[in-house]
Amino acid sequence: MSQDVKAIARGTGLLLPATLAGNLLLLLLDQYVNGVLGTADYGLFGAIKRVLQLVGFVVLLGMENAVIRFVATAATPEAARGAVRQAFVGTIGASVLAAGVLVALAGPFALWVDPAPATAEALRIGALSLPFMAVRMVAVSASQGWKVVTHRAFVMFLAWPLVQIVGVATLAHALGLGIRGVMIAYVGAMALGAALALGFLHRLRGDLLRPGASAAGVGFGALLLFAWPMWLQGIVMGLYTWLDQVLLASLDSTTAAGIYGPVATLAPLFGVGLGSLNGMFAPIIAERHAAGDMAGLQALYRTVTRWAVALAVPPLVVCAVVPGAVIGLWPHGSPDAIAALRITCAAQLLCTAVGSVNYLLIMAGHQRATLYNGVPAVLINLGLSVALIPALGVTGAAIANGVATVAANGIGLWQVHAALGIHPFDRAFVRPLLAALPCAAFVALVGQGMSAPVPLVAVSGIGGGLVFLVALRALGLDADDRLVVDTLVAKVRRRAA
Repeated sequence: MSQDVKAIARGTGLLLPATLAGNLLLLLLDQYVNGVLGTADYGLFGAIKRVLQLVGFVVLLGMENAVIRFVATAATPEAARGAVRQAFVGTIGASVLAAGVLVALAGPFALWVDPAPATAEALRIGALSLPFMAVRMVAVSASQGWKVVTHRAFVMFLAWPLVQIVGVATLAHALGLGIRGVMIAYVGAMALGAALALGFLHRLRGDLLRPGASAAGVGFGALLLFAWPMWLQGIVMGLYTWLDQVLLASLDSTTAAGIYGPVATLAPLFGVGLGSLNGMFAPIIAERHAAGDMAGLQALYRTVTRWAVALAVPPLVVCAVVPGAVIGLWPHGSPDAIAALRITCAAQLLCTAVGSVNYLLIMAGHQRATLYNGVPAVLINLGLSVALIPALGVTGAAIANGVATVAANGIGLWQVHAALGIHPFDRAFVRPLLAALPCAAFVALVGQGMSAPVPLVAVSGIGGGLVFLVALRALGLDADDRLVVDTLVAKVRRRAA
């Protein structure tokens, strides 16, 4: 148990700061694009990016999670390497095919979302990113399966946002190419991300992609047989997670999608903590379940969920208490998005509170169950969007998306308990929620004395985070919490030395 907690803490100690730094750069990039393009084209960029993300779920064929599980539980190193190679072949082929389809159908898509000529052209350019995305995701999944995370994660997480920023500054701003320049920068960044991920994987397993290497191990058919429920679930999840801006653009306008853009950008950031923890927790789930250690798995589930909530609370509090200042960080940010941001914060807290439900189902071999929490969410999202967006605009989109994601995660929590007999809740779970109260009070107090968005968000974010940590420490730490803290402190000291 202690070794698994240390492994999760060590991996998260690298993944979390790398992910946070990368997402901070993506946040700055999004604000910059908002200023360069204006509200309408910025909304169009968001809608196209959502389409590419959704298609990305399709072309991955569910292989990212299949690779993690097969690599983590492979009987021999040759079998693990064979599974990774098969996943590369399948996803690259699917992504090239999908890119061709998107290029061919860019015209009809433009008529549905925005008939301007730039819409079809931007989608055609963006479609070129799909093969690079597939390569990057499979490579990252393979390293997760081997439970190897190093400082090179920083390079990968930081490089491609920086390339996008430079590309937007050069192509969209200086050369005046507008959304075309933004999409070219997006494709270039994806290509760099794929190259870096492949380079890291080569250093990790130098013989993995060597020409003529043995194809021993699981075949593509076996991978796909395991992965297809996750593939469908990924598509379903994409439909209820990423359709918000696309539906806003089609049911309202690209301007409304642009107003909603900051909310769409911030929503994934609230899950960065859980995502970083899952990076190391996923292969451990597979190992624990294979060993039949359900008591140990539940203990780890509770620890991971508690820390995920603790990592999510400070940014959620800032965005919920002073949403106007947060939206004001975007050059064309609109007060019309304030209610949507608060709704999204509430939904994200509830989703984080149930923890790694889909990973638990997938890594324990119940991957088909994930479909049964995603399909109702899609229907809820589409139904509420059609009913609410014409009347409520961005607020209606946030309600539809929030209710759908909470429903999917709530069903997933019930499925985990029914299939595995475990849940993430105990008395210690309440601590980060209680520590949120003084954090919220501090942020509200700062909001009364300051009005400029940048200093207000900076002071409330840093100060609120410190108040939260002090309150959390005062509420006490259990043995696993102390082990996590000690592991991270030791890691920082080694880096400093």
